[in-house]
Amino acid sequence: MTKTDYLNERIGLLFKPLYVKVALFLMVMSYFYNLPVIKYSVQGNNELRLFDITGLLILYIVYANKPVVLFFIRSKSYLNTMNSFVMWCALTLAFTALFSFFMGKPFWFIKTLLYYYHMLVFFYTGVLMAMYLRDKSRYRLVAHLVLILSMAEAILIFLQHAGVVPFLWNDVYKETYAGFISGALGPNKICLGMTMFMSFVYAVGLFMQSQLKVNKILVIGCMLSSLAVIGISGSRTTYLALIIFLCYIFVMKTRKFIALSLVLSLALIVGFFLNLEIIETITTTFENRVLNKISNPDAFNPASLNVDVEELYDDLGAGRNRIVLLYLDYIASNPYVIPFGIGVNNRLLIGFSAHNIYLSLINEVGLLGLYLYLKWLFSFFYLKFGNASSLKLVLNGLVIAMLVTLYFGEHLYLYRSVFTILGYFILVTVLLIVPRYYFINEKRK
Repeated sequence: MTKTDYLNERIGLLFKPLYVKVALFLMVMSYFYNLPVIKYSVQGNNELRLFDITGLLILYIVYANKPVVLFFIRSKSYLNTMNSFVMWCALTLAFTALFSFFMGKPFWFIKTLLYYYHMLVFFYTGVLMAMYLRDKSRYRLVAHLVLILSMAEAILIFLQHAGVVPFLWNDVYKETYAGFISGALGPNKICLGMTMFMSFVYAVGLFMQSQLKVNKILVIGCMLSSLAVIGISGSRTTYLALIIFLCYIFVMKTRKFIALSLVLSLALIVGFFLNLEIIETITTTFENRVLNKISNPDAFNPASLNVDVEELYDDLGAGRNRIVLLYLDYIASNPYVIPFGIGVNNRLLIGFSAHNIYLSLINEVGLLGLYLYLKWLFSFFYLKFGNASSLKLVLNGLVIAMLVTLYFGEHLYLYRSVFTILGYFILVTVLLIVPRYYFINEKRK
């Protein structure tokens, strides 16, 4: 028996119990349902979500099958590199604990443990999903589940904008986020924007890689609905991610970009023809969130040769440029944080995050942590896809968009405000990567 046969046999046994498959289903569902399922009180009003509860089962599954799970992680570069980052974050928890207790804020460390728990759960869910999808017959089921959940989320948001469904979060969230409509996703604009952006990217991958037998109506429906929600999300970071992604597709595969553009343009024309209210909502949101914020009216004029990028950043960055300068000054004044950081989620010295993952990571996990984090993201570029070239193209576009937009946020990290974006990103990358094995195996046959 070869190592591959042995691995397949062990994986088959791992997924034999029904509860393992149910746990994966619930975790995927939790990426689209961030609302609390249990409320309790330790320090104020606390909430547990679906991924908090199901995550315990995920960790039990991993622990019960530790040898095969660890072997699988080591065999996949994109999993092994993230595993290194996750383990380094675990080590730096000791620094966070020291700071928390010495500064008289023990609850900060307790909250950090919860956030780190989320990172672990999201990572191991991705690992288990990659193992589960080694069986090609399961891929369509998972793909359809993700597409349907994404479309259901979009429909929920459309109904909220139409006044049919009320705001679903409590009054504290309503006041904090000014009643921003986000369906069952976290009420921060980045949660809605980035979740739908990744749904759009995945749907584009399925649309371009026609060999995957996924329902085209669901694929196109997900593409259009997620794109519409991106428009009404008002997340400028997501707008930038979308522009970068589409530009990359256009440059690398112009013909496929044209085919994609025809579908999207046709939907836009139909929307204008039917005078759909959603078109007006998107237009109004974009004007309020982008156009009306720009001090230079020629900023988006292609004929203008005087576009000031720094000025655009100042106009649209919501004060991020000033925060970045404060963080740079803080790091320069505390150079001891640079090599190894002062602990994951430790912002006790400066009091706030940098809204820039690169600076935040230097503060918390040091240059070593930043190196491991970037090694994980760059590992996606080195994967070989063979005949699944469209999936490779889409994956590269997604990662490039993340690398750029992470300069303006921390959406692929463990902060509370970003809820399940990291988990969904890991899931989408797994769904884009796994099919390459199907093509390889078919070629061998």
